[in-house]
Amino acid sequence: MIGRQKEKSASAADGAQSWRDLAGPRRSRVNSPQARRRRRAQWLRLGLALLLLGGLLAAAVAVFRMQDAEGTERSIAAPSRPIERIIFDTDGVLPEGWLGSVIELKAGTGMMEADIHALKAALEAEAQVKSARVERVFPSSLQIVIEERTPVLRLAVAGPDGKARQKLVARDGTIYDGVGYPRSMLANLPFLEPYRHPQGAYLPLEGIERVAQLLESARRERPDLFATWRVVSLRHYSGDLDLPGQVIEIRSKLVPRIIFGAAADFGRQLDRLDYILAYVRQRGNPSMERIDLSLRGSAAVQFTSGRVGTF
Repeated sequence: MIGRQKEKSASAADGAQSWRDLAGPRRSRVNSPQARRRRRAQWLRLGLALLLLGGLLAAAVAVFRMQDAEGTERSIAAPSRPIERIIFDTDGVLPEGWLGSVIELKAGTGMMEADIHALKAALEAEAQVKSARVERVFPSSLQIVIEERTPVLRLAVAGPDGKARQKLVARDGTIYDGVGYPRSMLANLPFLEPYRHPQGAYLPLEGIERVAQLLESARRERPDLFATWRVVSLRHYSGDLDLPGQVIEIRSKLVPRIIFGAAADFGRQLDRLDYILAYVRQRGNPSMERIDLSLRGSAAVQFTSGRVGTF
């Protein structure tokens, strides 16, 4: 019987059947078109669900950050103090009281409530102001720094009532009323007869920078001569130095008409003018009507007697 039991045990382990056989055959994956579509639909639904979940999380984070930022802004703005002082500084002549006619700040306006960009724009809209800087100086001051235009000429214009009114002309050709200038300073500025465009209009004024260079050279090198200059005529000066025949005409007490070449060296022309005036004084100072310094290499002098001399 023992031998038979061994035989039975051996036949059970070594027979044709194994544990894999007992589990049955492996099922093959169905790969039909319908199955593939079902699998793709499942993956698509899963992807959309993940995308929706990510979007909800991102929106929640954004809302949280916005609320946090608003809370921070409120906490920063809360302790803002009212403006207690305006620090005014200018490189020109504008008085501090002038500010009240240009900008308006209500009493109790907070430091952070003041729109410094709007204030800057309002200041620079004034023709006398070349540039403006507006800054907050904590805890309770507002600083305004002005760079002003400098007048080089005066201009007489007719007002609404027909009466002549004085305007000022800056180096860049800007025309403005002028506030705060001493009368003695303005009295030393020659009047301007502007260039008249073919269309009949005087504005805009161009090439004034070049005219200012002539005036500054004369004021610096020939102050006594410059003091006699009354009118600067730009009737034959359009401001374009590339055009031929561009001249700047000066009307003075000494000589009714002194003509400078606008594109030529002003220093040499002033030297020649000084020589002519000295020469004429030595000859008894005969009256002159016109000195033309715009000629190349020489100057022509027209005397009241009608005689013309070349220097």
